[in-house]
Amino acid sequence: MAPGIKETLFTPSVKVLTDEHRIVISGQSKLEDPTPFYEELIKVLDESINEFKTHASIDFLLSYLNSSSSKWLFHILKGIQVKFQGKKIITINWYYDEDDDSMLEAGEVFQSLLSLPFNLLESDR
Repeated sequence: MAPGIKETLFTPSVKVLTDEHRIVISGQSKLEDPTPFYEELIKVLDESINEFKTHASIDFLLSYLNSSSSKWLFHILKGIQVKFQGKKIITINWYYDEDDDSMLEAGEVFQSLLSLPFNLLESDR
C-alpha cells in the first residue's frame, strides 16, 4: 500500500484509502517553497493510482491554498490527466465550505482547465 503524508501546520494530510480507490487530501497548503511537499505528493499519487486497476478518486478538502501551492496542484492534476487519460477514470472531488468563496473559485478554475471528471461539492464539515 502507498504511504500517506502526515499533516503539518503548513501542509495538508494525504490519506490513501486503497480499498475505496480513493486518495483524500485535507488541511491547508501555505508553504513558501512547496516543491519538496508536492514532489512527494506526486510520488504518492503515482504509486497509488498505479495500484488501482480501473479508477480512482482524489478528494480535496482544503481550507487554504496559497498561490504557489495552487500552481503545483494544477501541474500535478494536468500531469495525472495526461498520464492516465484513456487508461483509468480519475475523478476529482473538490470540497469547499459554504462561506469560502476563495476555495470554490479555486475549484472552478481547476475544473475549467482540466478535462478530468471534476465535482464541486459543498462540504458539510
